Amino acid sequence: MKDSAQLGTIAFITTPEFRKTHTSDLDRFIRLHLYNLCRYFTVLTTGRTNQYIDDLIRRDQDDAERVDVAFGMGVTAIDDHDLKRWRETIDGSLRPQGSGIGGMIEITYQLVEGTLDAIIHLTDWGDVATKPDSMVLRREANVHKVPIASDIHTAKAFIAAWQGKLAQPGTPDLFRKRTPKATSPLDGLTDHDRVLAMIAHDAKKLELCCFAVEHMTKIFKDFDYILATGTTGEWLKNFANACGRGKHDVDKIRLCESGPKGGDVQIAAAVARGICRRVIFLQDPFTSHAHETDIHLFEQSVLLFERAALTAFDIELATNVESARAILGV
Repeated sequence: MKDSAQLGTIAFITTPEFRKTHTSDLDRFIRLHLYNLCRYFTVLTTGRTNQYIDDLIRRDQDDAERVDVAFGMGVTAIDDHDLKRWRETIDGSLRPQGSGIGGMIEITYQLVEGTLDAIIHLTDWGDVATKPDSMVLRREANVHKVPIASDIHTAKAFIAAWQGKLAQPGTPDLFRKRTPKATSPLDGLTDHDRVLAMIAHDAKKLELCCFAVEHMTKIFKDFDYILATGTTGEWLKNFANACGRGKHDVDKIRLCESGPKGGDVQIAAAVARGICRRVIFLQDPFTSHAHETDIHLFEQSVLLFERAALTAFDIELATNVESARAILGV
């Protein structure tokens, strides 16, 4: 294979339990395969995975480890110059997106936005079962038809398929064509903006809209932007138009995807980035939802970012109308 321009963006993530219980397998996978992944792709990682890789590639490699590196680079043996090229290639292509849940939200957000082509998410099942962020990443990959490998054997099969296509003449189509969104609801928003998120389950959409109508003047006065999941946002725009609000106000409402298609993830990304500080999420406690893990991820992002002091601001979350009145001061 010849070196080529970047042919796509993939995510390479490892869960804490996988790093702990599959250390030797993971180390060998990195030595054998990460160099070529980084030659051909931009590789997104979470902070701890990136640190693990950085520690591995910077330490001295023994003879057996050098054999693996040489095999991965397609040479018979390596010298110090080759090792330097191996390290620089990997280091130059990795794009850490943040540590822990923040990094996972950002990578899942990129998936929803259409800028992620494939995922290698090496996991231990017991680890995944207790991690909403891992479950959401897998669910959104299935929703958006993005290939995802959750074990080393599947990851190797992915890589073999990509290498087979790369060996063919011309520039191959490695992935299903996805058109990144022309605009994102988060475009242009900063932590200096006053942003309110408004979300509601189906049975609560009318209640949320009635609440918005009752307090519409204050909402549009106090906030620069309102982020809303798809259908909820359309309802809010329709109610605002019906109330005679002008275009300036109506345009403050920015539509994310519907909840099942990743709208909760987009708003969670706004929270993780420090853009959105107040959230009204009216939940129906009597109905189960197909994207329940997305909801748990969203709640986790709000609670963890506040409690772990990962952000420099307070995040307020209301899950019923009375709580919403309190956080808006009405």
